[in-house]
Amino acid sequence: MTDFKKIAMGLMLSLGLAMASYGTTPASAQEQIPVAKAAVVDVNKVLVSSNAWKEAEDKMKQQIQSVRDQIEQRNNSLKEKAEELKRQQAILAPEVFQQKAAALQQEQRQLQREMQVTNGKLNETLQNVRGQLKSLIVKIAVDVASKKGMNIGFDKANVIFFKDSIDITDSVLTEFNAAKIEISTEPVKQN
Repeated sequence: MTDFKKIAMGLMLSLGLAMASYGTTPASAQEQIPVAKAAVVDVNKVLVSSNAWKEAEDKMKQQIQSVRDQIEQRNNSLKEKAEELKRQQAILAPEVFQQKAAALQQEQRQLQREMQVTNGKLNETLQNVRGQLKSLIVKIAVDVASKKGMNIGFDKANVIFFKDSIDITDSVLTEFNAAKIEISTEPVKQN
């Protein structure tokens, strides 16, 4: 017997003894492991095509437009104050003019900070909505795959290749759109 054959026989014997000590034989180990039946879902496609996302996106766009309108109003008010201050510059004492100009600049900086905070909250809310919807998509994908006898799932974004027959994206989208989904698009409250 060659050295390779001796090593292979030793490994097989060791494996057999190890399996026997755990109460399994190669045949019973094979029976216990289910055959993997994969499903692929394009989670992002389901998300952006879903009715729930479109509704949430519309609500978010309305909120963003409302915030922009408010900021534009305040910005226009600041511009009017700046123009009025320019007109008064000739009749105001230099130190009074400087104080009023500094106060106006402070208001402008405050408005910019508020804009940044508001944009951050809206972005955080958008990410929160996406996360909640993706979580629901995964739950529905599990149900759809289970009904089809599939026991392992992958997001299409992470799969290099697959047969079209295991793509359950359209079925998941149909089930997702049929579900009654309530997602809050209110900005996240800061403590």
